[in-house]
Amino acid sequence: MEDKIKFSKLDKKARIPTRNNYNDAGIDLYALGVYVIPSGGSAIVRTGIRIRIPKGYFGLIKPKSKNKYLIGAGVIDEGYQGEILIKIFNVDNLTDALSIYHGMGIAQLVLIPTIYPEIDEIKNNILFEDETNRGSTGGIVTQLEGEHE
Repeated sequence: MEDKIKFSKLDKKARIPTRNNYNDAGIDLYALGVYVIPSGGSAIVRTGIRIRIPKGYFGLIKPKSKNKYLIGAGVIDEGYQGEILIKIFNVDNLTDALSIYHGMGIAQLVLIPTIYPEIDEIKNNILFEDETNRGSTGGIVTQLEGEHE
């Protein structure tokens, strides 16, 4: 991977992506502009930057641990050349609007190595060599707390 993450500003008011510490996995991304997101609502928040994802990697947009909202952004492929946009959902506060101010840290970008296996369809009954009892719920817990089988 390259020694530097290259980016450019699309707006002179955009804040430069940063890391708090040299060895932090996440690169902090910042809001360009002011947004008010109503309770239960969402907004697409501009960062005003483009980032060149290094060859063999993809970017994953994740929430910052201090933020009290959900992020709807996801994978940024190495070929993506547009502005980094972050979809924010106001789910934490059920009565008040969420204010996002200019320059606020809204998300973080994590770079992850990519593999490119071919996609091959096979018959369902031979997909797994050893059958287990896992997978009957689709990964969703269906029991409520306090209930027992």
